[in-house]
Amino acid sequence: MALSPASWRVFRRRFFIACTAALAMMVASIVVLNVKVDDTLAGTQRISGLSFPEGPAEGGNYLIIGSDTRAFVSDAQQEQAFGSAAQEGGQRSDTIMVLHVDPGQKTNLLVSFPRDLLVNDANGRKVQINSLFNNGPQAVIDMMKRDFDLDINHYVEINFQAFIGVVDAVGKIPVYFPYPSRDNYSGLNVAFAGCQPLDGNAALAYVRSRHLEYLKNGRWTDASPRADLDRITRQQDFIRKLASYASAKAGQNPLDALDIANAIVPKLKIDKQLSKDNILRLVKTFRNVDPKQEGALEMVTLPNAASTSQSGRLEVSQPAADQRLARLRTFGGDPSKAPVARESDTVVSVLNGSTRNGEAGKAIARLQLRGFGPGEVNNAPATAKTLVRYAPGALAKAALVAQYLGGVGQLIEDPSISGVDVVLVIGNDWRGVHGKGKTVEAPSTTTTTTAKKTSTTTVKGQKPTTGAPAPAC
Repeated sequence: MALSPASWRVFRRRFFIACTAALAMMVASIVVLNVKVDDTLAGTQRISGLSFPEGPAEGGNYLIIGSDTRAFVSDAQQEQAFGSAAQEGGQRSDTIMVLHVDPGQKTNLLVSFPRDLLVNDANGRKVQINSLFNNGPQAVIDMMKRDFDLDINHYVEINFQAFIGVVDAVGKIPVYFPYPSRDNYSGLNVAFAGCQPLDGNAALAYVRSRHLEYLKNGRWTDASPRADLDRITRQQDFIRKLASYASAKAGQNPLDALDIANAIVPKLKIDKQLSKDNILRLVKTFRNVDPKQEGALEMVTLPNAASTSQSGRLEVSQPAADQRLARLRTFGGDPSKAPVARESDTVVSVLNGSTRNGEAGKAIARLQLRGFGPGEVNNAPATAKTLVRYAPGALAKAALVAQYLGGVGQLIEDPSISGVDVVLVIGNDWRGVHGKGKTVEAPSTTTTTTAKKTSTTTVKGQKPTTGAPAPAC
């Protein structure tokens, strides 16, 4: 039945009043939430004295440090779990990540730097990267510029206690274990296989695990042969899960989002320049972890290889590392920061330094089939390792050649090269020319340490049906 003009006027008036009231409530809620976010930030620990270069107007590179300091330990239970500040003196960076946020290009990249990576300290000595943090965050910031030509614009630090608080604020996070699992060093103890919900303490033991073991056929076996590199993979996977669960919980109720913020932000240490806008941008970045969505957070590890000078340590693997670092240096899609190389523009000579005859001729023919310009073919002094020598300014072209070598090929700049871009020297590790692919990251050798055994965090759960495929936790 149609409304009369008078009734229609009454309906419109009431509808307008209802909409206005609803809008007023929404505005009030937003104002209250913003005030509470400001209050939360006011209680955050700020680190003064840090020096940063001026970054882009929006976004930037955020250095994220997971500190293993025990300075927070204040009771016997915490001392049993983590050790006291006297027992575990100083601080090291248990986790080192650089988060690259570029809103203009809708790109977000998180690069993990392995703790066993060798870098230069301020005196030019080779040291393990995680030890630099004992001299404070500025030492790590300066190293990033010195070793990697990488500008850091903001700093975020989280310790063990803060991580536990973050997970507990979000809720238990399910992680799949194919077998009963343990780590006697981090304290992880998962009694059953399957999807097991981890609270803050168990999650910390999991993401810290470098000596993970599986119980297979009644025997404990090494489940982490690459030590820290395997741990990084687990950390990145856990970050995705944690971000997804936090995003879902916050999306259902703004007050839950505020509770999570109140639990997380005050436990962080951040630089004095980090503003509310920066924090909200970080939150937005970590909420988008679905790789199918535009602008999703991509998580990778800086390419590395086993060190030839120090056992159990890692060195940067080129050219793959430079390609990844170029992305961290680039904002707004500046092509000068990340040169593009093409096969048709790259001339390659090949020298055979292996014990097998005829390899240089075979290699140059196969490279030519893939579009490279052919240079000279000759012999070279015997060499154990394949070398990719390149003329000054031809690093990108050398990196392109290396992508066809199946994971071998050390890149070396050679000012004596003329007439060609790259000289490929075949060594005894030669694997031939392959289809274009990524540089292989060599596994690290595990260092034997005398780490303190922490208290065990046991996770109990339901034993799944044997032989079932791994469920999506």
